[in-house]
Amino acid sequence: MRVNKLAALTIGLVAAISFDHAVRLNADGAGTEMTAQEKTELVSVGPSVPTGSMDAMLNRISLEQVAEPKMTETTKIMTKATAERVKAEREEEEARLAEQEAARKAANEALLATQKTEIRIAKGKAAGEKAKKEAEKAAREKRLAEDATGSTYNGVTLLYSEPYEGIRGHITRSNGVVHYNGNRETWYSVHEPGQTVTAVSIPGKHVAKDGTIRDAEGYICVAACQRYKRLYTTLMTSIGPAKVYDTGCSYGTIDVYTTW
Repeated sequence: MRVNKLAALTIGLVAAISFDHAVRLNADGAGTEMTAQEKTELVSVGPSVPTGSMDAMLNRISLEQVAEPKMTETTKIMTKATAERVKAEREEEEARLAEQEAARKAANEALLATQKTEIRIAKGKAAGEKAKKEAEKAAREKRLAEDATGSTYNGVTLLYSEPYEGIRGHITRSNGVVHYNGNRETWYSVHEPGQTVTAVSIPGKHVAKDGTIRDAEGYICVAACQRYKRLYTTLMTSIGPAKVYDTGCSYGTIDVYTTW
């Protein structure tokens, strides 16, 4: 009889807990109220339930009733912790992206500043070079104007001392033989031993800046064969207008008189 009474008490306790749970669910709007028949059936469980099963049921019910609020509170704590972690990770990612964007913007601004500086320097350099060339041109034109003798030859202004605009490959000290304007050009120097100038006089004879011997008008003095070019004949050489003041060359040769 002891077992049957224990079973009956257990069933009653189960029914009470279940009924209380059902009422709470209905009050919360999460369940429906038990009918009278369901309550009767729940209480009328027979005493045939084994004692061990009753003990296990009581233990389970006790654990569920105690653990339910604890599990709910733990879940809340875990959910809050997860949300905070997700928020922290999102903020960290946003900060990282913002840092990258700031670095990219700074790099672009630095590159743009460098390019602007380079362009400004290049423009300044170009302007400086242009100004320098213009100044040199103006100075040269002034110098040529001051050096001009007032005479011209075939449209070329005769210069007293300034070099003429020579053609490419014109005769020089190292380039001693040049073929130009149908003539074979060579040069001879006042410093060469044995040189004899046959011309009686060269009016205004002087040494120009390019080392050529010129007359007062600016003609470069040359020698030629009398049968090829007579004395005082004017002609154009590779280094400027010239006049024959000397002889003693082979036919077809124009010998430029210099100090080289």
